[in-house]
Order: sequence, then structure tokens, then C-alpha cells
Amino acid sequence: MGFATTQFQRIENRNHHYIHQNLEEDVFIEGEILEKLKPNRYYNNYVLELKTLQQKSVEGEVLFSIQRDTSKQELAVGDHLLLKEKLTDVFAPLNPYQFNYQDYLKKRKIFKQARSNSKGIKVLKVEEFSFQQFAERARKQIIEQLNKSGLSKDQIDLTSALLLGQKKELSKDIYNDFTNAGVVHILAVSGLHVGIILIFLNLIFRPLRKFKFGKWAAYICSLICIWAFALLVGFSPSVIRAALMFSFLNAGLIFNKKASTFNMLCLSAILMLLWDAYLIFSVGFQMSYLAVLGIISFQPLIKKRFYIKNRGGRYFFDILTVSFCAQLGVTPLIFLYFHKFPSLFLVTNLLIIPWLMLLFFIGILVIIFALLQIEFSLLYEFYGSLLDALLWIIHLVANRESFLFQNIFFTSKMMLAFYGVILFVFAFVKYFQKALLYFILISILSFQLIYAFEYYQVHKQNKFYILHQSRTTVLAEKSGYQLNVYAKNTTKIQKLKFLENFKTELAIKDMKKLPQKNFYGINETKNLLVIDSLGVYKIPKNVKADYILLTNSPKINLDRVLESLKPQQIIVDGSNYFSYVKRWKETCIKKKVPFHFTGKKGAFIIDY
Repeated sequence: MGFATTQFQRIENRNHHYIHQNLEEDVFIEGEILEKLKPNRYYNNYVLELKTLQQKSVEGEVLFSIQRDTSKQELAVGDHLLLKEKLTDVFAPLNPYQFNYQDYLKKRKIFKQARSNSKGIKVLKVEEFSFQQFAERARKQIIEQLNKSGLSKDQIDLTSALLLGQKKELSKDIYNDFTNAGVVHILAVSGLHVGIILIFLNLIFRPLRKFKFGKWAAYICSLICIWAFALLVGFSPSVIRAALMFSFLNAGLIFNKKASTFNMLCLSAILMLLWDAYLIFSVGFQMSYLAVLGIISFQPLIKKRFYIKNRGGRYFFDILTVSFCAQLGVTPLIFLYFHKFPSLFLVTNLLIIPWLMLLFFIGILVIIFALLQIEFSLLYEFYGSLLDALLWIIHLVANRESFLFQNIFFTSKMMLAFYGVILFVFAFVKYFQKALLYFILISILSFQLIYAFEYYQVHKQNKFYILHQSRTTVLAEKSGYQLNVYAKNTTKIQKLKFLENFKTELAIKDMKKLPQKNFYGINETKNLLVIDSLGVYKIPKNVKADYILLTNSPKINLDRVLESLKPQQIIVDGSNYFSYVKRWKETCIKKKVPFHFTGKKGAFIIDY
């Protein structure tokens, strides 16, 4: 069934998908905005579902970007647009180890992008009901009402993230604090949020159970409310998983029938993957299910072996065990995707979870009042104080940098080996057999061997990188566990965040920032000559320049350079004028010399 579903959903097998159309020229596009994405400095970004291309019915989604300086008003979810643009490939990273947005969108079944400005689009008036549009309008109304309540921008943005599932407007500093404190999971609307709402709903609908068919009425009402909340927050994988699981769980609570949590978890995963098989690639989907799997696997075993009689102590112990088990389930994924580990996550969860329920209850009341446009200044002030206290505690913990382990070298093979260790630990704790202890030791040894092998594979790589960076030149040389970075202005190197990814992915222990040179002897057989804006090119006697790098638009006669130095290849980085790049490319084609422009082909890498 899984194979059949995947094959059915594969884009290549869907004849009406837009990728099967001629996309070489500008085309008339009609589509509907499905989702608003996080904007960048230059563009507001959206997911656009195509309806027609050249008046021909098609299906599929594209990334649609509209220039911010020309956009008079932001587009809304549900808007129908008409435009004429060329569908192009999504921009791919030009340097190694940068976040690959193109690959990320492909896993969401988005393969092309269209860019325009406000003058190039027409918003069509289409009288058509859309649940997404209804939810977007409700969120806008809530935010507008909160803006009138006297809450600060940070408080409103945090409310939008905590209760409405909209993290796009959350400041980078606040998001980093949540990540470094180990509580970023509370920003993803999930089981904690849906569970609190379910408690609230069961209290409200409990009187219905006294009547005939009251149990069914209570279940249907709670079901409608849970899925209405899921719709309001945008149907993220974590909230769909929680809504499905609690839909099954609530049926058991109302009709007094027990259900296996593990079976409910598996059933919800199967239903979601039948709906969209590509969700398996979603980091949110993976972490959501593995966190819950960690909780339902390990927490009952821990509670069974360490029972605390005191009610208050048992409450705090449950918070610790749930946090620990959830973290255990996702730790290998955190190492793989984020390469960091917040060691104070237990402390942070213990500090914030006790009053988080109060915060959610009051937050839900604030949202209800905002939807009904009821002003209650005292409630808003108290709620704002709770948010400020939450931000203060999280910032306090996040600033303890000595407890945050960063730049952790971790590969997919190591992740699988780590999960192997966790699996055998679970089996040993559950069955307590001596043979399983040997399997734990073997799995730990296997993990160590894989770790050592992966480290060795990276260590033996020696590479020279000519990186792409607009308006400047950045070179890097990796040898063993050391990375030397060359630039004219070494202070600017600190601002290049992608170099942190180099340190992580290549297991770099020492990174040196060095001034740029005009000549590099890469090894005994390969040499690089750099010709900068001065246009001077001198090389040692009896030495050949195998590669020539042109930087900062030097005014040179490239024909003469090619004749005198006879290089194997010409490389041009992002510091040059495009008119110069175009002219040099034509010269190299004429002289039949390979030409590499980092702005098109990405970083140039020399292995040695």
C-alpha cells in the first residue's frame, strides 16, 4: 500500500502536473495562494497553487516571490492571481554546506519559482469559500485585536507562535534563545497544546453525557473544536499528528474504552503518509513522531521503576521524565540536522512547564476575546507579564553558553547507529535480560567505530575552495582538521555564517583567518594565481599557474594573459562586474579555455 501510494503521488506520474509543460518562455499563470512563507530582505514569499498555464488546466505548487519595495499591500491566503512570468528553478546554494532551500522545497513538491512585482500581477475576484482563507482571516483578526490590546510586538509575535503556529514574525534572537535553551518544541503547536484544549473541552462538554446520545454529542463537539484549532494554526505535521491521536484518545475517554497509545501513534502516521507520502522528509514530522515514541516507550518503564508517593514530587518528576524521554527520542536527529545540544533542557522544562499550562489557558481566553472583539485590559496585562517572565527565564538559560554544545560533527550513519543503541537500551530496560546487555555494548562499540571511520574519512580530505561571495573574495583551504580562510579584510570573515557549517561538516578543530595572497602553491603540482583590481600578475620563476582567479574586476587584456601564462582554467568570483564576467567568458570560449563563474556554477573546489 505504501509503495502504491508513493508511486501515485510521484510528480513524474501525474500527467497534469506543470513540470510536463513547456516552461522555456514566459507563460500566463493563474493560481491561488495557499501559504505565506517567511519574507526575506527583498521579497515577500508565498506558496502558489497553479490552476492554469496558458489557459490550460494544470496542478502543482510553485514558490511565488513579489518584490517588497513594489508591493503596496501584502497578498492573503486564498487570493487568486493572474500574472505572466517565466517559471525558473529555485535558487540553489552556491557554497558547500549551505542550507539547500531548493532541496527543501523539492521535498515539499515545489519545483519551480516565479518572481514578479505588484504591477505584474492582477488579483482576481473569485467568490469561492476556502478553509485556509477562513483560518487566515481569523488569525489576522486575532493579531489586529492583540495590536489594540497594548501588548508589545515581541509578546504578540510570541503569542502568534505559541498559540497560532505562526513563527514567521518571531525575531531571530528570541527563536535562538528558545533553541539554545532546549525548549524550541513549545513553539511548534503539538500534543501539549491540543492536550490542554482537550482538557478544557471535556470540562465544558461533560454535562452533555447525562443525556441520551450525550456521549456522542460530547465527542463530536470536542472533535469539531480540535480540528477547528488545527485549521486555525495551519495544519502543521505536529498538530495534525496530535489532533489525530487525541481524536482517538478522546473517543476512549468518553466511551470508557482503553486504546493503545502506540497503535494510535502508528495509525496517525499511516493516515498522514497516505495523504502525503512526502511528509516523511519533513523534519517536523520526523521529530514530532520520534519525540512521542520516546515518551510512550521509556516513560512508563521509568515510572514503574521509580514511583514517587508524594503528589507534588510525582508531578515534577513526570515533567522531568517526559522531557528526558522526548529529548532521547529526537537527540540523534538534533545532532544530524542542527549539530548542537542544549544540555540544560531538563532545567528549562522544569522551570517553564508548570506555568505553561496557565499561560496556554489564559492565552486561549485572550484569543477567544480577540475573536469576539471583547476588550479586557486586566487580562491582557496579566498575560503580557506571563510572556515577559517566560522570555526572561529562557533568555537567562540560553545565555549559559558553556552548557550549549555546538558544531557537533554528526552524519546519517552515526544517527542510525545511535538509534540502534537507544533501541537496545529500551529492550534491556523493558525485559532486563543479560543477553541484551551484550547487545548494548556491541551497539555502543559499533557507534564508536562508525564515528571514528567517519572522522577519518573527513580528516583525509584536503581541499582548496574558491567560495562565492558578492562584492568580495573569500578563499579557504582545508587540511586535516584545520581550515585556513583568506580574505582581504579578515574582520568580514566573522560575518560569514556559512563558515560555521564548514567547521561542523568537516570536523574542523582550528580555523585561522589570514590575509589574502596573490599566489597559492596548493600542492606540489597545482598552483593558483590571483589577479585583483591592480591587474598585476607576477609568479615565481619556473612555476606554472594552473588556475587563474580574477577578482575585483581587474582591467587586464585576458587574451594576453592566456597567451603568456597558458592556464588550465579561468575562475571568476562574485567580486567582479557582470559586464566584465560576460566579456571574459566570451574570450575563454574563443580561446577554448575552461571558464568557471562562481555566481552561476557555485564554489570552485580543488581536490589534492
